[in-house]
Amino acid sequence: MALALDEQKENDKVFDVDGFTFLVEQTLFDSAAPFVVDLNEMGFVVQSSLPSTGGSCSSCSSCG
Repeated sequence: MALALDEQKENDKVFDVDGFTFLVEQTLFDSAAPFVVDLNEMGFVVQSSLPSTGGSCSSCSSCG
């Protein structure tokens, strides 16, 4: 799961945390809550109750 820039829609749940606004589509929120958003040296990391689909680094080449 990842973050992306988006405009707020009518069916979004909106969370304001420490100056950041997070939008989650209601149906995704209902199936994946709770969410944890953290920041590390690579950027934002999003965790949810959805099962992991494997290593998140397998789809990119930015790690080396």
